[in-house]
Amino acid sequence: MVFLLWAGGALGLPPFTSAPKSLPAAGHGQAELFALDVGCHAGFDRLVVRSRFATPAVSVRYVREIDQPSGLPVSLQGTARLRADLRPARGHTAAGGSLIPAVLNPHCPSLRQVKRAEDFEGVVVLALGIRGVKPFRVFRLAAPTRIVIDIGH
Repeated sequence: MVFLLWAGGALGLPPFTSAPKSLPAAGHGQAELFALDVGCHAGFDRLVVRSRFATPAVSVRYVREIDQPSGLPVSLQGTARLRADLRPARGHTAAGGSLIPAVLNPHCPSLRQVKRAEDFEGVVVLALGIRGVKPFRVFRLAAPTRIVIDIGH
């Protein structure tokens, strides 16, 4: 783990902590989220959100519960919940077809499940089921545009 933290610092990546994190939007207009990718790595698990047309603001934090727009709670695997709000963004086509999956079940050491909790009025909320409260980091990559959420083991 020490090597990963050192390597992250050497590459300019933010540190792993359990504190809330946010990044401002980049570009103008609404981002279209078109893919979610998950990877289980040595020392951390990674969720990658791919977008086009703009880069949304993102806010990620631990919460007790994540509710759907209907007010019903989102059930998740894992004992801790990370909520990722992306705005302005949409994960659907103009015709209403979904661009991002409703559920991913990677069963990684820390990241157990990802669910699309909301995609309404320019806000996409992703619910992440985590095996206990783990430190995490959030950053962007370019060419192509991606938002990365790493969860430590």
